[in-house]
Amino acid sequence: MNQTKKEVEIFWTGGYDSTFRVVQLSRMDVVIRPYYLSDNRIAENYEISAIKKITELIRNHPDTKAELLDIVYVSVAERPETDSEIENAYNRIFSENWLGNQYVWLANFAKQHKGIELSIEKGTNPVKLIEKNGGFRKETVEGIGDTFVVDKKTHPDYFALFGKFSIPLLEVSKLDMKDFFVRHNYVDIMKTTWFCHSPINGKPCGKCNPCKGVVEEGMAERLDEEALERYRKAKKIEKFKSTPVFKLAKKILHR
Repeated sequence: MNQTKKEVEIFWTGGYDSTFRVVQLSRMDVVIRPYYLSDNRIAENYEISAIKKITELIRNHPDTKAELLDIVYVSVAERPETDSEIENAYNRIFSENWLGNQYVWLANFAKQHKGIELSIEKGTNPVKLIEKNGGFRKETVEGIGDTFVVDKKTHPDYFALFGKFSIPLLEVSKLDMKDFFVRHNYVDIMKTTWFCHSPINGKPCGKCNPCKGVVEEGMAERLDEEALERYRKAKKIEKFKSTPVFKLAKKILHR
């Protein structure tokens, strides 16, 4: 007797983390429904192009069991109206801790898509903040396996922002992902993922936070030599700005 397959909704940017999760799911007997929420960022065309290429690579991979649906593109105009509770929670968090504002519109979308997967991995800023203000609990989802959700005892602001997501990569690092890609013959997919926020001549810039993260998490080979040189220069500037001399000069100039 045929049974309806489990459908898994997931945010997919074409980046390393969310692509890793899509690949994980592709090895299960499920239906994957991916969503791309636009914010008109510079790298959007690169991300969409990566998603289309990776979709075909996954569909043609010999270990694929899942049905991977075409990406659902949600424009800025199509995004749900901002919930004041979510926005106020974010503003209170941001007043004390840096947190990207994408979590506001992702949380708004999750109100109608409870349990949608958010691919934030081990050691990232959101994970650290949630752990500091409460924590996670493990859940087992039929047909998928273990995932994590924000514990209801977590601070209300963090629960308002992250409480409707499923967070399956909580205990996975980027190097764990790289090992998986290599061991299971997904290197072509790994190399197709896009991560840079501010590409230069169609290549990663080396200066934005995701590019810096790639280098600092042990995957510098993903940048060419020009990007690596920009990375090194950016780090030197960061180091100089942290010196007492720079801080004193800045203080004097702002008197």
